[in-house]
Amino acid sequence: MSQRKAKEYRRAMDQYNGVVEDVDDLKRRIGAMEARHRREDLAAEAAKRREAARMWAKMQAQSAAAERAAEEQKKVERHKRNERRRRELARRRIITLACAAVLLLAIVWAIATACTAQENEPGKEVTDMDPVVFVTPPIGEDPMEAEKIEEALMDQGYLSDAVPLSYDLQDIMRTACEEYGCPYSLALAVAEVESHFDMDAVGSAGEVGIMQLNPGPENTYWVNLEAETNQDPTTPAGNIVCGVYLLGAHLVHYGDTEKAVMAYNMGNAGAEQAWENGVTSTEHSEKVMEAMTRWEAVVG
Repeated sequence: MSQRKAKEYRRAMDQYNGVVEDVDDLKRRIGAMEARHRREDLAAEAAKRREAARMWAKMQAQSAAAERAAEEQKKVERHKRNERRRRELARRRIITLACAAVLLLAIVWAIATACTAQENEPGKEVTDMDPVVFVTPPIGEDPMEAEKIEEALMDQGYLSDAVPLSYDLQDIMRTACEEYGCPYSLALAVAEVESHFDMDAVGSAGEVGIMQLNPGPENTYWVNLEAETNQDPTTPAGNIVCGVYLLGAHLVHYGDTEKAVMAYNMGNAGAEQAWENGVTSTEHSEKVMEAMTRWEAVVG
């Protein structure tokens, strides 16, 4: 090769190498730019996702707060309704007791007045006695008033020594049965079979009291019952009221006494599963139904 051609070749190679270096540099810069753009796009997408997650969490919190407020309002309204029902039942009971006491005291007063008049006029026949004026002493002044009222309620069958509960608890159970639509004989039957009327009974799953109320996971069942009745299910009176409320709710929901008893004993899910399997009664429900029949004969 001549020197001229050799110089031209070297010059051409130098130009080629320079172009190649420029192309490589361009590729590197384009690659760096694309990588930066990808990072920026990913960062923007991540920021959008975080903002969407924040907005979703905010909406969920607002929705949960609204649900809690609505639930609290429902609880307040239920409490007001329960209080109104309790006051109305208490008013009716007081009126009934007062009427019975007034009638009883009027009869006693009339008999006493007649006897006094006859003793003062020994020669006068009973048929010629002067008209008896019924003067009823104000209620509350007679020291025997409470005993007389209890006697009147026992005569009416409202209270009974055959029921192994104090008169106060019998009154509480009857009032709850009237309020929640549960037959009194059914409440007595459940109390008998569940605990034999033992206020201190505790079951294997933590059930307590005369009505053997299950606390549920983290006491959720008790909390719900207290919210519905405004009564503490761990106290004697509250245990009775909550148990009667639960029976009444099952009666309304299932429309059948034995189904209500099974749901009370097994829980809604357990009872419904049993019915799906063709089981319509259990040893427990049969005992309760038999006891209910016996108590109907005692308390009507």
